[in-house]
Amino acid sequence: MNENPVIKLNDEYQRFLAGKIDRRQLLQRVGAIGLSGAAFSLFERTVPASARQATPAASTTGDLSFTSISGAEADAQIRAEYPFSDPAITGGAVIIGTSSGIMTTNMLLAADGVTLNFMALVNEYLLRANPKDGQMIPGLANSWEIAADGKTYTFHLSQGVTWHDGVPFSADDVILSLDAQSAPDSGSSYTSTFLSTVASYRKIDDLNVEMVATDVFAQVVFLLFANLPVMPKHIWGDIPFADWATDPGSTGTDPSRVIGTGPFTFDSLDDATGVVTLNRNEHYYRQTAVIDQVKYQIWPDQTAVVEALRAGDIDIVQGSLQASDAEELKTDSRFKVDVFDTYSFFFLGFNLDLDKTMLFQDLRTRQALIYGIDRQSMVDNILLGYGEVAQGTQPVLSIAYAPDRINTHYGYDPERAKQLLADAGWIDDGGTLTLGDLKLEFSVTYGAGIPFHDSYMAYIQEAWSQIGVKMQPDPVDYSTVLLPMVTGPSPSHAFDIFATGLSWDASADQSAMFSTSGYDGGFNVMKYSNPEVDKLNAAANAELDVATRIDLLVQSANLVNEDLPLITIRFGKSAIGSSAKLNNFFANVSSDGFWSLPYVWIGS
Repeated sequence: MNENPVIKLNDEYQRFLAGKIDRRQLLQRVGAIGLSGAAFSLFERTVPASARQATPAASTTGDLSFTSISGAEADAQIRAEYPFSDPAITGGAVIIGTSSGIMTTNMLLAADGVTLNFMALVNEYLLRANPKDGQMIPGLANSWEIAADGKTYTFHLSQGVTWHDGVPFSADDVILSLDAQSAPDSGSSYTSTFLSTVASYRKIDDLNVEMVATDVFAQVVFLLFANLPVMPKHIWGDIPFADWATDPGSTGTDPSRVIGTGPFTFDSLDDATGVVTLNRNEHYYRQTAVIDQVKYQIWPDQTAVVEALRAGDIDIVQGSLQASDAEELKTDSRFKVDVFDTYSFFFLGFNLDLDKTMLFQDLRTRQALIYGIDRQSMVDNILLGYGEVAQGTQPVLSIAYAPDRINTHYGYDPERAKQLLADAGWIDDGGTLTLGDLKLEFSVTYGAGIPFHDSYMAYIQEAWSQIGVKMQPDPVDYSTVLLPMVTGPSPSHAFDIFATGLSWDASADQSAMFSTSGYDGGFNVMKYSNPEVDKLNAAANAELDVATRIDLLVQSANLVNEDLPLITIRFGKSAIGSSAKLNNFFANVSSDGFWSLPYVWIGS
């Protein structure tokens, strides 16, 4: 009798977890057993996360070598996971509606999701995220190897790749991008992480690059190469890094300088109409797009974007729908709504810089403000359940998501909030809380044009007024005001509290926001510092045993939760609305579904 193939699969999977075979060998053996990629994907989803994420080596000693799958194998996995249909019609344009424009046409300088998702169609990364689970798979690097020391990475670049202007892609482009990422004056938000992670790098030959990490990192591919778009040396090599941000290739005013290797080429950015147009890259080395164009059109606000979808003026709503819009569109057969958990979170960040304000230095004041708002009511009544009240800082999709292990849960308790304010020394002086020369009056700066942001702020303003706190909502343009205020080159940090949504990734590493070094070039715009958090995050990044790494991440999340440098309102769910005419469009946590645009064809 033939042995059950699932038993065989389990045996091979255990060999993989034990480090006896690498992932490429595992996939080869899956095929030999006679199981499909889809069957293997189903099997993996039934394995506990701690086992799925396990590295072949269980400790930082011994042989830590690893070989990735190839680009072709990664593409095969994606095709097995998603039921792409053969196009019945070719050509046409897909129009994406948005309420906020792209921040830059230079991917190395991008720091916001809008720009990163859209411009990734033009400029590619050395590695890319698997849309199924967010894990790193080959991109411009066709595969990579990790040496026995666990620190030396060799990237084997994809062959036959050309830039959009016909110049061959090579290791020189990767080296330039590494140089730019390591330059403090380039304007990249990821420089501090890069410098703390990379010891050295070098070109081996035209198709091979070596990088040596400063130490063994469990998630080095997330820390580095998810944030390393590759830029063309023949375009940027002669431009000083300090001038990149203002270069016409970064502002989109010179399309001939917006050159990538991706499935679409940059055509134009029309300031008058707010339309960014991309054309199909006829020479793309992977899946050549079925459609001719992708257009990105700016509308006054998110409400106008949804109305444009209803009217047939656009095909995809960029960003998550309002809960009420999602519920309504679900009832109309002309539209499709994809709902999924994300790595996103919405938060209020306190300015803890002593040179900026003294209002929030006392922990009891910050605690009072979180106890003074009913976050569950916000999720239930504003988001209609499209989200989850945050306990700690690790979102739902994280391997370190563990709300039951978070020591302090901040519920709604306005009486406790009042007492905390009194304990901190705030005195009611004729309707205004004062502490010496300080008045507990401040603004919350946030991105305008998104209705649920306005609803959040209106509710929080009212809730805080009930505990004696005066807050003024301060809606500003996200791209031109809020982002330059908190990130990028020379941020002003001129805010009391700022509110925005960001997203983590599958690495579960949050050091860019909560490490002391993250204040200069990272996302720690609160100027938060706790040396113990720094130590825990560093230990987690160097720990290969998954269970131990999770413990370290949970400990770190608990400390941040106790220190309260920010109020995390909720972890997000996304609801992406699109026209039912789009075939092969799959919206999920990976770039809201833009990754699938090369496969999309437009039906009737």
